[in-house]
Amino acid sequence: MKFISRMVRFSLVMSLICFAALMSAQSPDHEQNLFACKNGWDSCDRSVLTQADKNEVTAARHEQNLSDCKIASTSCDRSALSAPELAEVAIAVHQTMVSDCWSGLSCDHAKLTPSEAAGVALAENQRNISDCWNGWPSCNSSKLSPSELSEVTVAEHRRNVSQCWDGWATCDRSKLSATELSAVIVADHQRNYMACASGYMPCDHAALTSAEAGSLAAESKTATR
Repeated sequence: MKFISRMVRFSLVMSLICFAALMSAQSPDHEQNLFACKNGWDSCDRSVLTQADKNEVTAARHEQNLSDCKIASTSCDRSALSAPELAEVAIAVHQTMVSDCWSGLSCDHAKLTPSEAAGVALAENQRNISDCWNGWPSCNSSKLSPSELSEVTVAEHRRNVSQCWDGWATCDRSKLSATELSAVIVADHQRNYMACASGYMPCDHAALTSAEAGSLAAESKTATR
């Protein structure tokens, strides 16, 4: 009897070990399938899910749907939401719309509250001022106040002077003062001399002074010896 009892216990222990090993071997596949089901992937096999798994999947899919509705995704199913959740969604969608208005994206001004509309108008004005300061095509100078227009004009002039100093094709020399034009001519000459000295193009040797041309020629002879 003792021998039989030992054999029964041994058999039971071995069965438990085998069952644990089997569950361990299946666990990664089970977790992967559960993950796929929670994310609504085509690889999901619902037939192998336990009731607890199905409850998890249902909860996960509901949360994903709620998230989709909050960002106005086309996959949103509002019919699956409760009244409190619909209220959450309405708030989230409105906040996103207000943020888009502030950023200059698609905006439905009619849906803004008076305070929101005032804030958006201020943001739009500041953005326009910035665009004008930078000389961007999106600038609408007609919306600038006299003082703002004056500041933008100064910024435009400074930008033109800088472009002329750097030799940009966008430089408009006709808008430079006599002093500024003289300084730009000096900068042009220095830039040309450095180009000739370093062998960079374009170099206009005709624009060099006799002393500069002689110095470069002497340096060239020294370098070839």
